Amino acid sequence: MGNIVDYVRTDFRSFAEHPFTAVDSLVLSELSYIRFPLVVPVFGVAKSVDTVPVGALLRAEDFPSMFSSDSQQVNSARLDLLVAVAESPRFRGMRVGEYAQRDDQAREQQFAAVTFDMGDCTGIRSTYGSGGLLYVAFRGTDGTLLGWKEDFNMAFRCPVPSQDAAADYVTSILDRSAGVPGGEAPGIMIGGHSKGGNMAVYAAVHAADRDLRLMQRRADESGDTQLPAVTATANDSSRDEHTASRYAVRIRHVFSHDGPGFPRRLQTAAFDAMASRVSKTVPESSVVGMLMDDHLPYHVVKADAVGIMQHLGVSWQIQDGEFVTAPGLSATARFVGSTVNAWMLGIDPADRKRVLDQLYVIFSAPGYRSFGELADNWTTAVPSIVAATRQTDRDTRRLVAGVLAALPATAWHNLPQVPQLVIDSLR
Repeated sequence: MGNIVDYVRTDFRSFAEHPFTAVDSLVLSELSYIRFPLVVPVFGVAKSVDTVPVGALLRAEDFPSMFSSDSQQVNSARLDLLVAVAESPRFRGMRVGEYAQRDDQAREQQFAAVTFDMGDCTGIRSTYGSGGLLYVAFRGTDGTLLGWKEDFNMAFRCPVPSQDAAADYVTSILDRSAGVPGGEAPGIMIGGHSKGGNMAVYAAVHAADRDLRLMQRRADESGDTQLPAVTATANDSSRDEHTASRYAVRIRHVFSHDGPGFPRRLQTAAFDAMASRVSKTVPESSVVGMLMDDHLPYHVVKADAVGIMQHLGVSWQIQDGEFVTAPGLSATARFVGSTVNAWMLGIDPADRKRVLDQLYVIFSAPGYRSFGELADNWTTAVPSIVAATRQTDRDTRRLVAGVLAALPATAWHNLPQVPQLVIDSLR
């Protein structure tokens, strides 16, 4: 057994010999955490999808800025993964482009996406058609307070800005990769880890919803009461006058790797139309992936980390090109998931927003951007956190204390003492 780095280093099979799997999706989802250098074309500038060979990323002078958003151990693993991908006979034909990154404090948004063109990888065209295959990857939550605030916002708001951005991104990629009438357009796969998995599903559902609305309008105009299914078939990638405006038919698969779910109001006809094409994977100790249960089936994966640290994709175990599966979630994960979701269903959305806004204010009080910086400056951060907590009104303090007492240390796993210190200061 090994992790995704070991897999890329040792599995040399082509995509004809071993078609694209959830493991390949996790590889590309993990690469989306890289802060790509200027050599990678930015999103939305070119008329068609613009990319460069993955080997163009191997410039040592760019590495400090590319691998700077997480712990040294995780950054090192991602660098190892990039080098392995560039060297691998399975992946080295891949191209990278359409990089988008947006960190907006005012909108409480942390968003990034990148497109991998798999068309020149050995076996892709013989397996997926002459149009090739594009994989759109959405970055998950980074270690910044801003990134976690947008995650918190998902508890009472849908869509959040990054979900809208993800839908727009996929629409643009579909439009600009459509090719010429009668030609074969590339198939699309979409995926991401953590919040990135949530955005992948949202973007795919948005595409299906757009298709359903278009087909309903055409049915209304023609008087036909029977709508065609929004499904992918072998010939769906060819572009003609009937499919030129349809998006979901080109989406072959969607991958969510320990991504949170959605409020019930998103579970629409479009959600149902896309659900059969979604693969969700979670580790045994999943917390994030169990938030806002959306009733999508999932596969449980073994990891070589403990507790919340299993959320890191580099800890997931792989054998013979497939995830090593576990029989189910751990007892702790089941308890935490039911506790969190029960709280979210049992509290008024306005109170939910108030609690989560106050948590953000409290942990932002020391002025640091990330949980890593808070951990590094622990002695100066704690007094500011406690002071900010005491400045909230009594009802809000009671709500915040209740939440911290009930919820696991998901966002602040590097700061295990913080929840109890804050609870004590609320009394």
